[in-house]
Amino acid sequence: MKRIFYFNITYGCNSNCVFCYSHNTRHNSESYNEILVEQIFQYLECQGITSRDRVIINGGEPLLHTKIEEMLIGLIQYKCEVLIYTNGRLINNYDFTVLSKNFRFIVPIHGYETIHDSVTGVHGSYQETIEGLKYLVEGTECLVDIKLILNDRIISKDPIGEKILQEFEDTIVFNNAIHLTKMADTIISVRNNCQPIINEKASIFMQIFFDYFKNKNVKIKIFDTCIRSIGWLENKEIRKYKDSIEVYFKDKNQYRVIDLSKNLFGCRKNCPLIDKCISAVNEYKVLEYFEGKIYENLE
Repeated sequence: MKRIFYFNITYGCNSNCVFCYSHNTRHNSESYNEILVEQIFQYLECQGITSRDRVIINGGEPLLHTKIEEMLIGLIQYKCEVLIYTNGRLINNYDFTVLSKNFRFIVPIHGYETIHDSVTGVHGSYQETIEGLKYLVEGTECLVDIKLILNDRIISKDPIGEKILQEFEDTIVFNNAIHLTKMADTIISVRNNCQPIINEKASIFMQIFFDYFKNKNVKIKIFDTCIRSIGWLENKEIRKYKDSIEVYFKDKNQYRVIDLSKNLFGCRKNCPLIDKCISAVNEYKVLEYFEGKIYENLE
């Protein structure tokens, strides 16, 4: 059994993304409705956390939490895997040199600089994120993933992905994996009239990005998007994730076990890649490529 302990530690954020996943978040650069550090450790102790477990730290923007350093340092003792989902803009404000490779930061990139800043709603956010990435890669032992989120502005402004891929050549650094996904339709995206991306368009872009990172021999994690155009995958055997998964969600006000039931898309019926179509949001799994092999794995 793989246990995942998922914490939303604050509902404050310093960005204002046009498709923000959390409609409960306040975008004023201040921590809001944050969970106490003591609550987290009491909860983990009661659950009997072990080194086999995974802890996810999210928000809002988790680095706005008033005791984020104390929280992360406190997690070292459990020797478990810790994932921190952050926009990366505040990383340079902290000393993360004491953290080990058990800590993995997952940082979103929404396109090249102009597009990224327009998506986050903050001028200069891209450069702040780039500086944070460099600090983590060059100054700590932490693992660093990039989450490349395909959105309608990339498609309209960078129709063959040329500009964003040049950023990966020149500017964007990471040391572990690239996550390929697309914008989710949310309450906020509808409110901002941010158009959803149909699977056919998403598939074409996923092929472009998959081919690029495959040729770089980079670990690739694909989820919540269409892979139909990636013909290379069709005749490849997928190694299934064999362990069962339980996900426990906790914030200041609630606790629940997350339902991991499968979300079946209508287009799956006649798709030749149906066995490789994975939804991380509903299953906490991804399609992972590395060194010529594909796996069903965790994000």
